[in-house]
Amino acid sequence: MDIRNTMNHSLFALLILTALIAGKSVDGYPAGGAQEGAGEEWAADAIEHGCSCHADVQINEGMYSLEGIPQKYVPEQTYNISLKINDTNVISEEGANRYGGFLSEVTEGAYQSNEDYWIGDDGSYISHNTNSNNVRDWTFQWTAPAEGTGDAVFTMYFNVVNGVGTNGDQWSYFTAISLGTPQAASEEVSIHELGVELMQYWIGLIGLAVVFLSIFVSYIVIRGGSAYYRG
Repeated sequence: MDIRNTMNHSLFALLILTALIAGKSVDGYPAGGAQEGAGEEWAADAIEHGCSCHADVQINEGMYSLEGIPQKYVPEQTYNISLKINDTNVISEEGANRYGGFLSEVTEGAYQSNEDYWIGDDGSYISHNTNSNNVRDWTFQWTAPAEGTGDAVFTMYFNVVNGVGTNGDQWSYFTAISLGTPQAASEEVSIHELGVELMQYWIGLIGLAVVFLSIFVSYIVIRGGSAYYRG
């Protein structure tokens, strides 16, 4: 199948929130999060701020596909997620042993570890490592969170490289969501959590007490007056 400069939407079994948004990139270490000096701090900073390691701007060329993220997940089920990049604009130079890489964060659930990927923050982050930077397609696992956790938001950066430097490399990023089960509501909610200040709370109680007292006094006065009239 000829795939050029367009996204194959049929490959997405998920709801895309933001796709190919310009203005961000990711610092693509050859060993991903396993690189010395990288780790969780690098992953968090890259997801939040991005950088311009591989190019100053995002180039919307080539094509990628993402499969396996469910539109609505089943709690605690494990899913195989596949990210594939087909970008003939960046051809690896002869003798190069690097083709691309990726970094992803998920807000709920956890990515599963194996020898081909770096995992950080108890599964919140996943990236390629030295075992998987010589390809442009990756398949990894994500286990959905427990019942009542809510939606899982995925943020993914990926790049394609020529293996000899940053010139000519390309990158992209997107976010996606897998709908979850409704979050469990608290059975007990304090008056303060409803936005009521303590003084307002007591003023309200005093007001109610005054109203009831007025009604009671009125009842006594009316009843006493009626008894006197009958006498």
